[in-house]
Amino acid sequence: MFKPFVLPILFVLAPWAHAHHSFAAEFDSTKPITLTGKFTKMDWVNPHSWIHMDAVNPKTGKVESWDIETGPPNTLYRNGWRKTSIPEGSEIVVTGTLAKNGSNTVNARTVKTPDGKTLLAGSSEGNAAPAAPKE
Repeated sequence: MFKPFVLPILFVLAPWAHAHHSFAAEFDSTKPITLTGKFTKMDWVNPHSWIHMDAVNPKTGKVESWDIETGPPNTLYRNGWRKTSIPEGSEIVVTGTLAKNGSNTVNARTVKTPDGKTLLAGSSEGNAAPAAPKE
């Protein structure tokens, strides 16, 4: 039997479910990348936090802005992150996976901070090694 309160709940949840994505929908696990560059800022937001950095694009050899997707704030906090973990302007090393659409977007697995700590980034891919590139 259909309950009248179910329909309003579906309308509320439908946009959220549509907006969220799986790792495979946006990122290519056969395209691992390591970026070294300058940390510019971090957005501590749900459902994914974002690191912004300037790093050399391996394809062009030019310094470009990169958007690095991480897990949500709670996951980062449980992994040892704090809002003071990376000072603005410091050099970081990000390992992750490139976006399928060719943009300067990466899903991060790890971030190495200026003091040498390697923090897990709460990747939606998981923290296993990436798949081998397809030949």
